[in-house]
Amino acid sequence: MRFYIIILLLACWACSDSKPSNRLPENQMAEILADIHLDEGKISALNIVSADTSVILYNQLERATLKRHGVDSTSFAKSFASYVQEPQDFIDLYKRVNAALAKKQLLKK
Repeated sequence: MRFYIIILLLACWACSDSKPSNRLPENQMAEILADIHLDEGKISALNIVSADTSVILYNQLERATLKRHGVDSTSFAKSFASYVQEPQDFIDLYKRVNAALAKKQLLKK
């Protein structure tokens, strides 16, 4: 699963050549990424033997998460690639992702 994300990250990074002015705001990206990471955790907890099945399930959950946030996959991928190209922005983004995950964990209790 993580291999898939790394490949996606590298593909997005290689395809984009500059910071798009229409990238998603950091708060929105952080919430989306937090939900995607929670989805990955759900898939890992299922202990699915087949990697293909895991990828299919991940893709379905990712589409549902993006739809729930009102974002299309292209905008998400371009925004993610933009954050990856700016190391400090990416670090700041993942600080917000960690905060969002901590908040969701507290709400769950």
